[in-house]
Amino acid sequence: MMDEGYREEGDWALNIRSVIVFGRICVFSYEEDPKKIREICMGLSAKFTDDQNYADDEIAKVGGNVLCFEITPDHMTGKLVNES
Repeated sequence: MMDEGYREEGDWALNIRSVIVFGRICVFSYEEDPKKIREICMGLSAKFTDDQNYADDEIAKVGGNVLCFEITPDHMTGKLVNES
């Protein structure tokens, strides 16, 4: 994962911060854990709209198609790269 980067004043080179995560991934679906999927979807929806009814309707319509990946980090590393 990397950010959009930035340039120092008067410099042409792009500075990018990145992170790499090593760990275990758990995959779960609506059929396996509908309560957890609903909680995640509602949290994501709240970032874009305050309309609770909209989120409820969308989850009711397509919640069965949702698949989530949960990572448990074992090790994480990051760096700042100057692309000059």
